[in-house]
Amino acid sequence: MRGLNYSQLSAILFRVSSIQTARQLRRDQTDEEKELWRALRSHRFAGFKFRRQHPVGIYFLDFYCAAARLDVELDGFQHGVPEQMQHDEKRSTFLKEQDIEELRFWNHQWRKNREGCLLAIWDALQRRTGCVQVIKNVEEQRFVPPGEESIQRPTESNPSPRPAPRLAGRGS
Repeated sequence: MRGLNYSQLSAILFRVSSIQTARQLRRDQTDEEKELWRALRSHRFAGFKFRRQHPVGIYFLDFYCAAARLDVELDGFQHGVPEQMQHDEKRSTFLKEQDIEELRFWNHQWRKNREGCLLAIWDALQRRTGCVQVIKNVEEQRFVPPGEESIQRPTESNPSPRPAPRLAGRGS
């Protein structure tokens, strides 16, 4: 790589490394992530485009919608461990600084209430973009938003509160 200085070469190597890491993370998805990806991929979710394991800074976002600047995360038990909780807090702060909203669900929430999780995602997309549905490839869309009158909004703004330390490790 003739003519490149150290920082340029370093940036290229970091980019190659992050692409390889993202590919590996896509291959090593949990079952819950695979199921959620089936609902979100290929503009199937009300016409919004999502990316899997999208790199932002030093972090990889499970599912990212650029149009809404929305990150959707599915968390297993390891996110209830104090060290991981600290890491997640730093990550959340960084994403907030980038104007990226983060929605977090526990794996057990996805398993027990898929429709509720999808509705929370749709609600965040609608709130952040002002769009109810993207009218593009409508015939391929799997998630059709409900009518406004039938929506019951949750009273909590975050459907996945962090567990108390005594609950850490339960319910992945």
